[in-house]
Amino acid sequence: INSRSDDIDNVTKGTCEWIFQHETYRRWAVCDRGLLWIKGKPGSGKSTLLQHVLKKHNKEPGTRARPLILTFFFHGRGVELQKTPLGLFRSLLHQILREVPDALQDLTTAFQQRRDTIGKPGEKWQWHVNELQHFFKSSLPTALESRPIWLFIDALDECGEQNAVNIVQEFKSVLQEPLATGLQFRICFTCRHYPILGLNCGFEICLEHENGQDISTYVQSRLSQAIPLIPDTIPTAIRNRASGVFMWARLVIDRVLDRERRGWGWKKIEAEIYHSSPELDALYQELIQDMDEGPASGKLIRWICFAWRPLSLDELRWALIVDSDCAYTTLQHCQSAEDYICDVDMMERRLKTLSHGLAEAVPSSNKRVAQFIHQSVRDFFFKTGISVLLDGLMPAGTEASETDMVVGTAHYQLSRTCIRYLAMEEIARAKIPRPSHDSVRLTSEFPLLHYATMSWIGHVKESERKGISQDDLLNYFSWPSEDLVRLW
Repeated sequence: INSRSDDIDNVTKGTCEWIFQHETYRRWAVCDRGLLWIKGKPGSGKSTLLQHVLKKHNKEPGTRARPLILTFFFHGRGVELQKTPLGLFRSLLHQILREVPDALQDLTTAFQQRRDTIGKPGEKWQWHVNELQHFFKSSLPTALESRPIWLFIDALDECGEQNAVNIVQEFKSVLQEPLATGLQFRICFTCRHYPILGLNCGFEICLEHENGQDISTYVQSRLSQAIPLIPDTIPTAIRNRASGVFMWARLVIDRVLDRERRGWGWKKIEAEIYHSSPELDALYQELIQDMDEGPASGKLIRWICFAWRPLSLDELRWALIVDSDCAYTTLQHCQSAEDYICDVDMMERRLKTLSHGLAEAVPSSNKRVAQFIHQSVRDFFFKTGISVLLDGLMPAGTEASETDMVVGTAHYQLSRTCIRYLAMEEIARAKIPRPSHDSVRLTSEFPLLHYATMSWIGHVKESERKGISQDDLLNYFSWPSEDLVRLW
């Protein structure tokens, strides 16, 4: 649930230090109660800046009055708990319970009573977000008596518009609660300019107005490491066109390095930089137009966009080879295909190539999963670039709007890939282990098995809900044993 903060790149040396000297930040840091809003364009470096601030605070020497630092990084590309208020309050309460357990005696009592009378949490009962919100609010007086609290919440916009608005209202009301004099409670949000149009909080920093020198330092550092002798006009051009957006600079640097490897002249590279749109969506559009493996790239993007959870590299390499109209009936035949990806290292290289750098592999539990490099990339594919997901494929007999057609067709293709995988002869012959915890062995032998078994029905239903015909569904079934289905 807290893995998002680990995905954030370390700052380039010499960047982000300005925040501690910024007048607004300094005023917020010495007030008893206040809300600081760090706002900025998509890709302007909000998460990186906040991570740097947290590292600075965590390095401060420990004392009895050392502040209690509470954090949560919303993650729109992550699992459900990483992008919902439920995940936020579960995480915050866990942090308070670890540091100031006396502040949450009501929660621990409720937990023990339900466990004893209802059963195992997560199976027999679930916490509701409203009661967790109540426990958080009621814990503050006791927690604040022991030490000051600094609360940092990143990427508020990634939990959805209404959720973001509700969270802001909730925390503003907490700050207005009567507390004993001298108790210090400071909150910092980072968020895009939308959906929170104005907090009227008194402390606001607009990142793209402050990060010009940081972008210049970042561009110079990356280019000089890769190409020791580079004309000054190239980093200058990138800095001038970036308009406060680190993500734009990062992608254009990648393109510059690619052009240099291909032997382009510097004048031609500089001209391309100035012809690149300064808008992120337009730059993403240029990158996907350059994709020279269109069908394979489209398939990859569909899986990253529409899988119910991020796929591991091992799952993804099988998802890409077992197509919805796959002619193979055995996994052995799949392994003989010319585009078969033999291991996760090769899959990670293909991930970068097929996505033109718009996707990456990040650690998650004990594996590496595929995701877009930034929330703005996902937003782009669901908005401007959604047509690349269709790839010219649509089942016959379908009537739907363009967006519904694209989304429904993507789920259609994912559902058929899952079914094709489950119908492979090796899986149909698989010896079913008992007890069911031996399913770990099956997952190791057949990496996509668990996702395919648990997800194909959901993809079918979503595809049908979007108006895509399912008349051909029964044609796909050469079903594995009932024992296998029962196991999952």
